[in-house]
Amino acid sequence: MKTHLSLPTRRSDALPDHVDNDVRTPAVLVEQLVEAFTDPGETVLDPFAGFGTTLTVAERLGRVAYGVEVDADRATFVRERIADPENLVHGDVFDLDAAFPPADCCLTSPPYIGWAEGVDPFRNYDPDSETTYEDYLNDIVRAFEHVAGWMAADATLVVDIANLKTEDGVVTLAWDVGKCLAETDAFDFRGEIVVTWDGRESDGRGGDDSNGAYGYGYDHSYCLVYDVEGGAR
Repeated sequence: MKTHLSLPTRRSDALPDHVDNDVRTPAVLVEQLVEAFTDPGETVLDPFAGFGTTLTVAERLGRVAYGVEVDADRATFVRERIADPENLVHGDVFDLDAAFPPADCCLTSPPYIGWAEGVDPFRNYDPDSETTYEDYLNDIVRAFEHVAGWMAADATLVVDIANLKTEDGVVTLAWDVGKCLAETDAFDFRGEIVVTWDGRESDGRGGDDSNGAYGYGYDHSYCLVYDVEGGAR
C-alpha cells in the first residue's frame, strides 16, 4: 500500500440525534485499509468500535467484522447497523475475554487524550475519572497486548491516530503511541501511512479554520501498521 494518501474529509452516515461531535474515522479511509490488508472472507476486529464505521465498511466489503464498545448507547447503535449484531460486544477491552475467532486484521482508532492530565479516555471520559499521559500510554500498551491475543499469527494491526494541537501546545500522541507499541514483544512496526485530508475542518474536532481539515489543528493523520507476533488465544 502507498505510504501517503490524500482523501476527502467526509462522513455521510447518520449519527444518533444526541451526538454533536463527529470524531469518526471517515469511511473512505477504512475502505482503503480493509481492502489493502485483508481479503474477502477474512476477519476484521475493532476493539474501540465507536459508532461502527470499521464494522459496517468491513461487512460491506465482504469481510467478517467483530468489535468491542465500552459505551452502551454506542453499542446499541452499532448493533442496529450491522448484519451480525452478535459480533459487537459491549464491554471493557481490558477485562473482556470474548470468544472471537482469530482476527486477520485489527483496524481501530483508540480514544485520544488531550494533554498531560485529565479524565481517563479508557473510562469513556467519565468526568469523575483521572489519568496522566504516562498512565494513558501504559493503558494503550496494555489494551493492545490484550487485543493481540485475539489476533491470528502474522496478522496486521493498523492504528489510526494523530498528533494534537491544544491551547497548551502540541501533544505528540501519534508518535508516542507508535513508539510504545513498537517496543512491545507483541508487535513489529512495519511503517506508517500519512493521510492528508481535503475539505473543511471536522465539526467534531474544533471550532475555527485554524483547526485543520482533519481536526486537532492538522490537515493530516497517521495510520501506524504493525505485524502481530504469535497467535490467538
